[in-house]
Amino acid sequence: VERARANPALHAVTVERASLPPDLLNDMYFAVEARLRQRILEQNARLDPALLESALAAGRTRVAAEDGALPADYAESLAYVEELRAANQLTPQVLARFLRSGGQTAFLIALSQLADVDFHTARQIIERRELDALAVICKAADLDRALFLTYAVVLLNTDDNAMGKARAYAGMYNELTREAALRTLRFWRARKAMQAA
Repeated sequence: VERARANPALHAVTVERASLPPDLLNDMYFAVEARLRQRILEQNARLDPALLESALAAGRTRVAAEDGALPADYAESLAYVEELRAANQLTPQVLARFLRSGGQTAFLIALSQLADVDFHTARQIIERRELDALAVICKAADLDRALFLTYAVVLLNTDDNAMGKARAYAGMYNELTREAALRTLRFWRARKAMQAA
């Protein structure tokens, strides 16, 4: 898996390998192209719940040592997001406002709370503009397709044909089942659980 992450020629054979443990398969998600990401989602949807728990335990062991630096405005943004949450004003629409106004740290904190993933996973998804991964989070959180499309358009605003690209991702969002999204998200949530431990 480590070699495959750095070598695109190994992506397909690694993802397609039947004996690859589910936790390692899901570690490949952010390294592979969209077609292979779809295969990972399909395999997660078919995963036996007992095997899922075993794979999550293995994944938690690996992510326990991972860490990353937080942005300089993290504490201030966290306090603001918590204030909104306490006032019952933290909505998906507010997240869109954060994203539009350049409040990326507040958006990431709120997104990570909404989806129950760690901050670093949310940050990686947004900074790399991993819209298919954002679709997984939004679908698992049962957000409306229009909100996902709003997030996508804002993230793609500097691209040529941003609306067309966002619509293509919205089509993928429609095809993604909530069950497959929830199963995939459980692997990502392992990071947050390890940080809390």
